[in-house]
Amino acid sequence: MRARLTNAAARRKILALASAASLCAATAAGPQRERQDLRDCVAAARDSHSVAACEQSQQAVLRDRIRRWSEALRSRLDAHQRAAFDRNARAWQAFYDSEVTMLDATLPRRADGLGPALRPGAVTRLLEERERQLREHLHNVSYGNPLPGRPGR
Repeated sequence: MRARLTNAAARRKILALASAASLCAATAAGPQRERQDLRDCVAAARDSHSVAACEQSQQAVLRDRIRRWSEALRSRLDAHQRAAFDRNARAWQAFYDSEVTMLDATLPRRADGLGPALRPGAVTRLLEERERQLREHLHNVSYGNPLPGRPGR
C-alpha cells in the first residue's frame, strides 16, 4: 500500500530537490556563460583576426582558471595525493604540448587553407577539457566524504 507523505516530509523532499537543483545550476552556470560569451564574441567578429582575439581572450580566462583550480585542488590533497596530482598535471602538460605540436604540423596541410584560422579554437577546446577535468576533481574533493577509517583521503 502506498504511504502518504506528510506535509513536513513533502516539504523536506521538495527542499532537498530544490537545493540540489540550485547547486547544480550554480556550478554549471559559470562555464556555460563563458561559452556563450565566446559565442557572442565570435558572432560579432568581422574577420579571422577578431575571431582569433576572441579565442585568445577565452584561453587567458581558461588558463587562469586552470591555475587557480589546480592550486585549490592541490591544497586539499594529502602528500600522497599531491604527488599523484603533480604527475597528472605534468602528464596533461605533455599531452597539451604534443597536441599543439600536432596541430602546428597538420593544420597548415589542410587543402582548404583554413588550418591557421582553426588553430585558436582547437587550443581553446584542449584548455576547456582540462578545465572540465579540474572542475570535476575539485567537486569530488569538495563534496565527497572521506572513506571510513581513512581520514582526509
